Amino acid sequence: MTASSDTFLTKVVGAASQGAVGAVVGAALSSVTEPVVNKVLVERKSVASAIKEHDFEKIKRFFQTAVSTNFIKFPFFEVVNMIMANVKVAPEIRGTVTGIVFTTATLPLTNYRFRKSMNLPVEGLSTLYQAYLPTVLRDIIYGIARNRATTFMLSRNREAFKNPLSRFLTMFAIVMVACVTSAPGNELRGYVLQPPDRKKPFGEFFDPAKTARSTTIGGIIMSSSLATGALCTPYVEMLWGAVKPLFAKDPIGAVTLVLVIVDRWQRRKLSS
Repeated sequence: MTASSDTFLTKVVGAASQGAVGAVVGAALSSVTEPVVNKVLVERKSVASAIKEHDFEKIKRFFQTAVSTNFIKFPFFEVVNMIMANVKVAPEIRGTVTGIVFTTATLPLTNYRFRKSMNLPVEGLSTLYQAYLPTVLRDIIYGIARNRATTFMLSRNREAFKNPLSRFLTMFAIVMVACVTSAPGNELRGYVLQPPDRKKPFGEFFDPAKTARSTTIGGIIMSSSLATGALCTPYVEMLWGAVKPLFAKDPIGAVTLVLVIVDRWQRRKLSS
């Protein structure tokens, strides 16, 4: 393995680990708040009435859905974003490609999770790819905004990711800017996802106060999750540096070990 490919693999592991840590943190936060946010976003309920419909059993069930989907979506986005960051094109092109690839690959998971949070049935492929255009628009805007915000932060401080506190705060700010910038796309997605029998007219659906509320909660969840992931990334990269020689020496044994760990985790999850 050449030095350049070795460095690239380390970056991939770092990006995936940032996403994986973010996945767990995000699932923990989302299991409490996402069903509430979705009811505010799509059904335009008040926060108080949405909270009343939520209970511990629903939180527990939704956590299982959230952590499973997050473990695919978060690392996947971070790896795609990292790969595109190494391609010398304009940030707008990077963000557009990242958004299209991510949405096309993961929208079924996103919609499955959304329908679970709203206690709606999953009825075939059409429901899993529902609201594709507003979702891809949202994710393109998010990708562009995040690339732009990252470039801006690094232009102001090249050491922004060098120490733990600065890394956490910088990633939190970058993701929050991207979430706020892409909020109109998220609102449009919410409008399209309304149940037909309770669909509100366009003018009635868009409410600045409810938009601000759902954007703030969603932004805090995403920012906290990925900032925590960024905090842990250097330590995972150090661990990868320590175990990498073992993988190179006995790749079959290493893969078998990973599969055994995943299998045991899955068995524990099913038995709980």
